[in-house]
Amino acid sequence: MRYRTVARGFSLLEVLVALSIMTFSLAALYHAAGGGVRGVGESEARTRALALALSVLDSRTTVPPGGGDDTGEAAGLRWRLTARPYATGREAAPGWPLYRVEAVVYWREGAGERELHLTSLLPERSAVPGAR
Repeated sequence: MRYRTVARGFSLLEVLVALSIMTFSLAALYHAAGGGVRGVGESEARTRALALALSVLDSRTTVPPGGGDDTGEAAGLRWRLTARPYATGREAAPGWPLYRVEAVVYWREGAGERELHLTSLLPERSAVPGAR
């Protein structure tokens, strides 16, 4: 009587296929997790830039006659504030000239530089009684 031996276990080919599937799965998981961490960092930088731009705009309630420019740096971010006469295409109300005020915040992200723009309208300082 002859007994047949049945091979038990995995062949080398099956092991290699399983390892390659696991490698691709782990690579995809690593890439997805890395993208999430990068997104959090970008969101945090954009939030800081937005807070600074709002702060710079809120620090001004009026604009000196003729407008002007101002620059500064805070918390590793650079900012620029410009004020130019606002042209409506119609004649402005007497005594209330408006200025288009734009705050731009710059920051480094990766190999490049990013920027955020916020714009508002403010009255001229001389037109507002008691303004400083």
